[in-house]
Amino acid sequence: MIHIKDHRQKFLVNLKRGHKELFDTIDEGILDKYLSEKSLQCFSMVKPSESAKTLTSVSTDLFNLVEHFKDYPEVKVMHSYKLLERVLKEQCNVSDDGNPVEVKRHKEIPSDSLQNPSDPDATYSGHKGQGYQVQVMETYCKDEDAKEESLNLITHIEVEPAHESDANALIPAIESSKERGLAPEELLADTLYGSDENCQKAEKLGVEVVSPAKGTKEEISLLDFEVSEKGDVVSCPQGHVPVRTKTKKTRHTAAFDSQRCAACSFQGTCPVKQGKKYHYLRYTDKEMRLAKRRAYEQTEEFKDRYRWRSGIEATMSEYDRRTGVKHLRVRGLKAVRFCATLKAVGVNIFRAAAVRKAMNNGRTAYSGVLSAQVHAIYVVKERFSKTWGQLRKIFTLFDRH
Repeated sequence: MIHIKDHRQKFLVNLKRGHKELFDTIDEGILDKYLSEKSLQCFSMVKPSESAKTLTSVSTDLFNLVEHFKDYPEVKVMHSYKLLERVLKEQCNVSDDGNPVEVKRHKEIPSDSLQNPSDPDATYSGHKGQGYQVQVMETYCKDEDAKEESLNLITHIEVEPAHESDANALIPAIESSKERGLAPEELLADTLYGSDENCQKAEKLGVEVVSPAKGTKEEISLLDFEVSEKGDVVSCPQGHVPVRTKTKKTRHTAAFDSQRCAACSFQGTCPVKQGKKYHYLRYTDKEMRLAKRRAYEQTEEFKDRYRWRSGIEATMSEYDRRTGVKHLRVRGLKAVRFCATLKAVGVNIFRAAAVRKAMNNGRTAYSGVLSAQVHAIYVVKERFSKTWGQLRKIFTLFDRH
């Protein structure tokens, strides 16, 4: 309710400044409700039992304002009026009957709806809240002994509205790093990033994604069946051979004798299900790949490889603690992205300085490592110089005006 009230108040203030003659046509009751000194206090003191009634009244006022000025071109081009239209569309259902406005239920309101009239790009996530999110990718060193002398850098930063799914961030990150010559061979990621589709696309880009598969392991999985190299089932966990098998593109079907399956002790947990003529096991190439991944997750090899992913949590803590990236003094996606990128550059400079200090203290043992570190420091310096050059142009432009 406060969001709707804020949008309306902003519009009325802007209308009064730019079009005083049109502002004077608004009902005095509306002006007193939203522009008086006690207006905000009035809304903050609404009782829970009266919130639904008040929200309906506020939504009706919103609808009336939009309808009142919809035929005025000079008002329709105003940014604050467009925000009113957006709020009405996202928060309310509009009809032609006697009750033209109905407030939507919480579940009906999209997560990319307007959250703040001062920052239209910010959206909502049930997990992260309002605002933006940052996708971060960095290098890591597996050698415990060389950890102090190794230079691990943030290689990718992307700022997104909070409602965006992490599943859509992996491939753009790989493509971006590949364009800059920084593509990894192996990438450790959370479950949401490691969907089967993402893993397949990443493999085509030459990157192996190491990530837990979504879902839980079944009592009897596809890997409990004996499968040929082509992906066809050869026998079930009890050793019974299928009567026939069929493959159509990426879909596979194995038919088993119904008499044997009906007498099987695993009938309740087995993925083979009864059909008209036989008991059938139906699966796709994707389901087989996921089953293999879930089985691999139980191995010591996977656990040893994936344990390095936790390092990104320390990076996110450092990113916020050193730079205050969670509390930026700017608004808008472009400005937030620009600031977040510069702060990531700052983290890289801190890391490069720490490695250089370690090298000057004589703790670097291998010339090959030294050469790679010097090159990485050079890359950081060049990228910072390029960014600083762009900033100087912006500042020069402001000075001229």
